[in-house]
Amino acid sequence: MSVVEPSTTSALLSQLEQAWRGGEPIAIATVVAITGSAPKPNGSSLLLMGDGSVVGAVSGGCVESEVVGAAERVLNSGHSEYLRYEAADGEDPFSVGLTCGGVIELVVERLDPTLWPHADVLFDCLAADRSVLMATRLDRPGEQLLLSDGRSVGSLGSQELDARMASRWHKGIKTGAGRDWPSDACLERFSEGRAVVIREYHPRPPLWIFGAIDTSAALATLAKALGFRVVVCDARAIFATERRFPMADQVICEWPHRWLAEQTISAETVICVLTHDPKFDIPVLKIALRSQAGYVGAMGSRKTHGDRLERLAQAGLSSTEIARLRSPIGLDLGGRSPQETALSILAEVVMLRQSRTGLPLSQTQGTIHP
Repeated sequence: MSVVEPSTTSALLSQLEQAWRGGEPIAIATVVAITGSAPKPNGSSLLLMGDGSVVGAVSGGCVESEVVGAAERVLNSGHSEYLRYEAADGEDPFSVGLTCGGVIELVVERLDPTLWPHADVLFDCLAADRSVLMATRLDRPGEQLLLSDGRSVGSLGSQELDARMASRWHKGIKTGAGRDWPSDACLERFSEGRAVVIREYHPRPPLWIFGAIDTSAALATLAKALGFRVVVCDARAIFATERRFPMADQVICEWPHRWLAEQTISAETVICVLTHDPKFDIPVLKIALRSQAGYVGAMGSRKTHGDRLERLAQAGLSSTEIARLRSPIGLDLGGRSPQETALSILAEVVMLRQSRTGLPLSQTQGTIHP
């Protein structure tokens, strides 16, 4: 058996879609609950393909072998299984459990077009970066409901359960619950032995790079691996090309501030200005720093940064607005190459998104994972 660990959840979903559309039965194991510390978040999945290969992971390698064994049983029998793993017995070299001391719960399902009849809606929503909820009955295989953008497809075979899922979805949309991109999952048990696996998928957070330079390519590559939807924008047609940025979801040849002025900017938006040229970066930063963007960073030396602050003040930005700027962009990692610079930028992005300190874990206390 060969084991393949994809770098992103999108790679796993790509394999999932390919198998489903090809009618190939596979088994999927999904983390549906976590107590305490665990190496993977809810929604993490492992696929057992028809050729015996494995895609994805549900732990740091602690329980994968046993989960694959369960997936083989499910693939052959068609009957779903529920698994629960606690801390490993340190005295028993053959015990299976988590070395981190937490507890994870999983469901393992057989997946094919008969048992997941509406998965095509899921794949279409993911391709369009639209939120979607997919609910699947464990006790009555083949009954499935998908909800997205006011659209409802399929049924769980019960008006009560369908109404519960619709209420959950609308409540989640309004409150922002379950926004741990790219997916979240749980197992809900109801009376009369009814059990439903609920998976939520939400749009990839946008990361916009202004300036089509070599560091931009490194940043786009790493950002894609971290699950961002990447756009590269530059006014210079010779540099803003898909050939130079094949990893980007979109390459825009336009003056950055003109393009940005037409976009919807949310608290999840990450804006990285890598032009370090006043005629490009000041106009775009005026818009970005007055928006709801969760992260606004700009590249440049200390001297460039000082000049930039003066220009922003002269442009009418308040001290509060200017204080939002992360510049010089990135954490102090000491790297010089485009790849090392990209790492320092995204390390800062992740740190701020998770409200962490950026200090070495050896110097901090408390939980490692939020």
